[in-house]
Amino acid sequence: MASLALLLAPGALFGVGLVLTRDEIVFPLTHVGVIGVAGILATMAGVGDWWYHASGLRVIGPRERRTELLALGAGGLPLFLLMAAASVLPHPRTLLLPVLGFVIVITLLIEHDERLYHTRCGRLETLFHRVLVGGQAIAWSAWAHWCFVERVADA
Repeated sequence: MASLALLLAPGALFGVGLVLTRDEIVFPLTHVGVIGVAGILATMAGVGDWWYHASGLRVIGPRERRTELLALGAGGLPLFLLMAAASVLPHPRTLLLPVLGFVIVITLLIEHDERLYHTRCGRLETLFHRVLVGGQAIAWSAWAHWCFVERVADA
């Protein structure tokens, strides 16, 4: 259940952040659209994967669960918080190196998880994983482009 909460939190928090900062931050609609579509697809795939495991179609062990929680909680949550801070700071570049550090950590954890535990996955579960990771990567890339390229160029 913790993995489901960590999976759903970024989308919900991003939406809340957009509403709360709508008067202070001008977030380009193209970026919001890319983040929205990619994020929704990633979240749907993540919920599908969670359901797949919760329904008993493939039970995951404690080591795999720990790796997934590490990627989401120790990687994804701090990355989200750093990106949120970079969205409101006047000079977001100060957070670029820590952001990239967490992206590397998340990448390594996902790679570890995929190579160690997911070699026996079927087509549907593999599709869930690819859409989840790919959608998150696209959404993050659009957000990072706005934070570290467009906002810096406009300053």
